[in-house]
Amino acid sequence: MCGIAGGVALSTNCRPDPDKVRAMAGLLAHRGPDGEGLWISPSGRACLAHRRLAVIDIAGGGQPMVDGSGAHGIVFNGEIYNYLELRDALTRNGETFRTASDTEVLLRLVTRDGEGCVNALGGMFAFVAWDDEKGTLIAARDRIGKKPLFFVVEDGCLYFASSLGALRAGIGGTRAIDPEALDRYLALGYIPAPRTIYQGICKLPAATVMISDRDSIALRRYWDIATEPEPFEGPYEHAVDQLEELLETAVRIRLRSDVQLGILLSGGIDSSLVTALAVRQSAHPVDTFSIGFGESSYDESHQAAEVARHLGARHHVLRLESDLTDLIPRAVAHFGEPYADSSALPSWALAGLARRHVTVALGGDGGDEGFGGYEWYATASRLGDWAGRIPRGPVRAAASAATAAGLLGNARGIGRFARGLGFLAAEDFGARFAALRCCLGAGEAAFLYRRSIAARAELRRQDSEQSIRGAFWRASGSPLRKMRYADLETYLADDLMPKIDVASMAHGLEVRAPLLDHAVVRFGLSLPDEYLVDERGGKRILRDLLLRYLPRPLVERPKRGFTVPLAPWFRSGLRPRIESLAGSERLRALGLFDPSGIRRLADEHIAGTRDHSHRLYALLVLDQWLESSAAGAVDPNLVREAAE
Repeated sequence: MCGIAGGVALSTNCRPDPDKVRAMAGLLAHRGPDGEGLWISPSGRACLAHRRLAVIDIAGGGQPMVDGSGAHGIVFNGEIYNYLELRDALTRNGETFRTASDTEVLLRLVTRDGEGCVNALGGMFAFVAWDDEKGTLIAARDRIGKKPLFFVVEDGCLYFASSLGALRAGIGGTRAIDPEALDRYLALGYIPAPRTIYQGICKLPAATVMISDRDSIALRRYWDIATEPEPFEGPYEHAVDQLEELLETAVRIRLRSDVQLGILLSGGIDSSLVTALAVRQSAHPVDTFSIGFGESSYDESHQAAEVARHLGARHHVLRLESDLTDLIPRAVAHFGEPYADSSALPSWALAGLARRHVTVALGGDGGDEGFGGYEWYATASRLGDWAGRIPRGPVRAAASAATAAGLLGNARGIGRFARGLGFLAAEDFGARFAALRCCLGAGEAAFLYRRSIAARAELRRQDSEQSIRGAFWRASGSPLRKMRYADLETYLADDLMPKIDVASMAHGLEVRAPLLDHAVVRFGLSLPDEYLVDERGGKRILRDLLLRYLPRPLVERPKRGFTVPLAPWFRSGLRPRIESLAGSERLRALGLFDPSGIRRLADEHIAGTRDHSHRLYALLVLDQWLESSAAGAVDPNLVREAAE
């Protein structure tokens, strides 16, 4: 696990600036505190830099790594979990190795197979490889999008880095905010790839290879499970057995490390199952980590402690006494762009706790998308049932009338009622699900944005819904499978994966997710709905597998999720801060918002009329980002001009 940066010339008459690359690498020191390296290719057309967090082959795995010819170099962030199996296969084909690292295995595969090497890789990765003889670059991200890669083309060169902040600061200059990215942020709480908050700077999407050759850049998607060619058709118990085998393998290869490992344990089904399998396979005592809140309805630390005790793990708990918002400035600086998933704050604190004891931790991410755990899947299904019984024309008329009444702000709860009618009036199941997954609906957008740009802003907000709706309809299978696939493509890849990466790497902690092993994800999406959902809710098969390791009282408990109590915080200790947002000069300078609309969000939330905590948190983070050094080279006038 590391940080990578670099620049490559897209034509023979250009050269990347090594000083820019060094500056980017310096800003990635937190991702790799154990070592650093820089390589300039013989032609000078490539400059690759690396910051290392030493996990595999501590003595010999330094980067950038260059082959014996001196013409092929690579920088790599992540872990190739199946590197031992790949190394054995390469050795049988006559390859010899100088190190015991997964990086050298990857370099040999790229040199031999080119972009096709990604199909053999099992793990989390973002890498950039340069062939100085051919003048070609190959870059790629893993299938799920666990490891990030940002890039921009400047002065005939492609520059890249593991963090947006490092890339932007390294290349320097004034950057304009992308208004479409900003609208997507407000609608979703995150900015989906390939956009970033800055015009011209991109994220490489998950499961994508980028190739540069002779002045051109091409992107190719190499993995997609929208269509499942072989649905699982065996009996349920066979499915549970097969899942156990897949997860045992996923956990086993993620226990490979030359440093100490631990587990992030919330006490829920996913992390408890990962813990059970890790304790069973580990040759050493296992450390587990959780955090607790003062608000009992959000606190799972007691459940986590009970699970750890039953499994024989050494458990560590961090009790959070503050509201965590003091972490926002640091989190904003590390994300480099607005990011409004408030669970990043406890994730940040948990990573800090774990890093005091271990360098690598396993986590339980992926169970909800892979195995139908989110409550909104059931909500969407209920809405679909109701919508099928009511003529859409009258519902649409009622929704329009309710929205108009809500804009007047004179009826308690009318906004929530209008949004509910909007879900029922949606054109199809995909549109309904997409609307449900957006935190900013048409009604809220209508009074939040200035009237002069409201129509254009609404079109952009609809684009956010359309990206989710498009993923939904691209998938085959039942509505539940389509919803899970859409979440994998959008919410997981562009929200949850950046959250874990940034929060953990800010502390130099590597986090591995067995439930996001691509074989496990594929298996989950092959299962029939009845293997995933029963009267207890979603994740039926995970729950029943966990019952092989834990007693029923530790398994059959309500799902809480890893969230913070924003709603009560915003009505109490943080109320002054929320009330001040309407008067923020930074938000006003963007030229996008009606201050009275921001004030209305705050007033309705404080009065208990509606829960606007997610929308208010998005504005709070945006305000902080505009104030921070991360946005220091942004000209607000460029935003206003682009919006209008």
